[in-house]
Amino acid sequence: MNNINEEITYRVHWLSFTVHASTSDAFVLYNIFFRDIFGDLEDLGHGGRGFKNLLRGLLQIKMYLNPIRDEDYFHIEIPGKACDFIRWEYFKALEIYLESNFKGKYKYKRLDFAFDNVPFNPQDVEQAIKENQLRSLAKRETLRFHGSPFQLRDNGENGTYTIELGSRTSERMIRVYNKRGPTRLEFQMKDKRAHRITRELFGADDISDWYKIMIRHLRDYVDFYTPWWDEFTRSIGRAWVTVSNPKDVSMEKLLNWYESQIAPAFSVIVDTQTPEVINKMINRGRNRRGSHYNLLLGE
Repeated sequence: MNNINEEITYRVHWLSFTVHASTSDAFVLYNIFFRDIFGDLEDLGHGGRGFKNLLRGLLQIKMYLNPIRDEDYFHIEIPGKACDFIRWEYFKALEIYLESNFKGKYKYKRLDFAFDNVPFNPQDVEQAIKENQLRSLAKRETLRFHGSPFQLRDNGENGTYTIELGSRTSERMIRVYNKRGPTRLEFQMKDKRAHRITRELFGADDISDWYKIMIRHLRDYVDFYTPWWDEFTRSIGRAWVTVSNPKDVSMEKLLNWYESQIAPAFSVIVDTQTPEVINKMINRGRNRRGSHYNLLLGE
């Protein structure tokens, strides 16, 4: 079992929802809740997920518009990195806004909730499942695990391991992994289950209530008969607080990609070619980059 001294932290790690309303309603909602955080949306020029149009903001927040079927609704998808930059008050206000303006016409389709720095590791979970030290609605045959003993974790340690319990097509599943360094438990909910639990979560009076709300629903799905599970379910977590912004994170990802993939080759070009050749290459790049980087350029 892990010896973890850090506090357990928790957060919404994925959210998607559908609203049966017009395209203009979609933009109004985005402008109210997300534009100041993720910038203007970029039209990708194609559709997806049964919609004719797909728009994207910083950190891959997406809005799907104009369904292929002759209906008037839209879908918004907020992946984990983007969720990290939305304060809990915005989630609460979003539920109030949807319920006030689109009562009976909106559905939360997926909610992922993450607990970080939990007092156990993926191997503890695997062993408990194999030894039948649990009560769960998930069937044992849905257990999946994979590890990479030499893959570096985000914190530089060797060895990553992931355990999944539950069918990917069901309304609930859990994932326990250590790729980031400390162990994370993710509780994934879909469809009716996601809608019910998300409304309860976002309806909470304070973020301090989130921990006990999600522990209660998690234990409805799975309960382990182990000391480390008792420690986890009785812990008092605190909310994770962001200190950066989406544009900075996106730029950091671009710089990291450049350094690992492009920098060695470009250094050879700089050391062997004239300034005129290098400037021509840079200008050609500017002309070819299209609108993909407009959000980073502030255009």
